[in-house]
This record gives sequence, structure tokens and C-alpha cells, in this order.
Amino acid sequence: MITENRKGLKEAFAVFFENPSRESLRKLLIDHTGEHDDLDFKSELINPSVLAKHIIAMANKAGGAIVFGVKETENSKFESVGLELDDKTEFLKKIEAYLPDKLIRSVHDFSFNEAEYTKIIGKSFRVVIVEYTPEYIPFLSKKDGTDIQKNLIYIRKNASSEQAEYNDLQDIFNRRLETSFSSAREISLTEHFKELKEIYSLINRGWWYEDFGFPVPPPDYYDDYPSMEFVANPKYPKEDYDDFVVRMLTLKKSVIESIIKSDKFFR
Repeated sequence: MITENRKGLKEAFAVFFENPSRESLRKLLIDHTGEHDDLDFKSELINPSVLAKHIIAMANKAGGAIVFGVKETENSKFESVGLELDDKTEFLKKIEAYLPDKLIRSVHDFSFNEAEYTKIIGKSFRVVIVEYTPEYIPFLSKKDGTDIQKNLIYIRKNASSEQAEYNDLQDIFNRRLETSFSSAREISLTEHFKELKEIYSLINRGWWYEDFGFPVPPPDYYDDYPSMEFVANPKYPKEDYDDFVVRMLTLKKSVIESIIKSDKFFR
């Protein structure tokens, strides 16, 4: 995910998201502005299914990061308390039981034996990074669990993970639709025509019949087989592939011609 997608967040978070490291995490712990839709703090490791809900909600919004080892205090501030790290492989295994395959995530562990920021010396933190891939949204859980259902769509709102409502769903599908348009434009014109030709090859123009009354493979030269008759397939498109290509060429030429004739072309 590129930094431009992180508008509205402090630079410290954008830097960390682009390059998760001890140094960028240290700066984030110093300069963060609290929780956002894209940044969540947890004082300790939580139930895998609850964590999966937060991950899926972030992926459906715009990606983000969940930092473990940061506690929210009574005055709504955040304190870097650190935590005892467990086996990262087992941690991943538990949450991946809920996460769809297309959802990109990574887990990073950091320990500070020495640092300019004295409050984190001797402390460890775990961070889950959630990428933003709008071409695959909405993401849903693979199974039910604590506080998560596989048939519901979750999204980040007001720094919490909630069930998507109508307006949220409209936003999600619009973002995915925009991505599909972009992907379609990335395909070359030659590829489009190649795929179209392959589709046309899946349906017969018609069938050749012998005098015996049953269809046979079409001959190379009809004149050499005067006893054969061709019967058109009524379901074959009225405009065949060649006719379509000719029409597109004509249309393209008319577009080019209109551009050249435009006054703006000569300015």
C-alpha cells in the first residue's frame, strides 16, 4: 500500500506502515495521535476470532495496523506497556483459520533493549499489518467465532470494527467496481480481441449434413462435396467475430477522425 493512501494519518504511521522496523515503530509510539480506523492498539494478545474481525474490518476499509503492547489509560491516552511474545507461527495459525486467502497480512515482532524513548526500553511489541486490496473486497470470515460470523461483512468505523450497514456496503462495492474498471483498462486491446475470438470459438456457426441426414465435420471446400448441406445455428450471434472487428475498426477510425477535426487538436 502506498503512502498516498494514508491521508489523514500522522506521518509517523505512514512511515511505519511502509517500512515496519524498530526505528519506525519507536517513532510511531512517540508521535501517534491515538486510534484511527487504520490504527488500533491492544494492551495484550486477544482471542484469535476477535482479532480476525478487526483484521477483516480494516481490510474492508483501507488497510491498517494493529499494535499489541499499548494500553489505553483512564484519561484516554495510550501507554506503551509491552507484552510477552508467544510463538508467532502458532499465533498466525490461529487467526488464519478465519481469514480469507486473498487478504494480505503480516505479523512483526519488535523488542527494544535500548532506545532513545526510555518508556519502551526492555519491552516487546507485536504488530499485525493489513494491506488494502480493493479488488477483493468485501472480505468475510471463513467461519464463525467469538464476536464474528462468516456471513457478515465488517468494516472499521470510528476506530472500532462494526457490522457494515447499507451505506458502508455501497461504498465497499463502489471501491471494488472502480478497481475492476481500472483492471479492465490495463488489458491491451489485442488481449480483449483474443479473448473475444476464443469465446466465439465455443459456439458453432452451424452444421454440415450428408445426404444421410446426420452432421459431419465441415469440409475444406464445399464445391468438392456437392452432396452436403450447411444448416446455420440459429443461436449463433447475428454479428459474427469478423463483422464485429470491422465495426470496431470503423468506430475507431471515426473517433480518430473526430479528434483530428476538433479545433482543440490544432491549438
